[in-house]
Amino acid sequence: MAAPFSIFNTRSATDPGAPAFNFVAVSGTPTVYSETWSGEDSDGSGLTIFTTGTLTGTFTLWMTDKPLPDLTADTDWVQDTSFTPTNPAGAAVKFRDDLGNAKSHKKRVKYVNASGSGNIQGFVTVPKGR
Repeated sequence: MAAPFSIFNTRSATDPGAPAFNFVAVSGTPTVYSETWSGEDSDGSGLTIFTTGTLTGTFTLWMTDKPLPDLTADTDWVQDTSFTPTNPAGAAVKFRDDLGNAKSHKKRVKYVNASGSGNIQGFVTVPKGR
């Protein structure tokens, strides 16, 4: 089994060589997309999400088979409506989802914040790939 990797990362805007932090700070009402991942899902993949603070919002899972999908919008993506996360409602949450045998070239998590502030961390384990 491969080691987990972070899908919500904060990178320096001024130093591209600086290490990334494995969280994203959220406040206001933004839409936040995770980094994408792919791999051989014959054994499924695992997703774990943690939040802190007073976030209130909605997580959704999106998939695509396009080789170079638009990363700034949902245009090239299809929502996986079977994904049932624990959404934050003013307090910290954590959940794990074994994404089963869903096949796609790439996957990503979308978070839409309605109110509050806090951090989001997310980790994925894929048997083979990234």
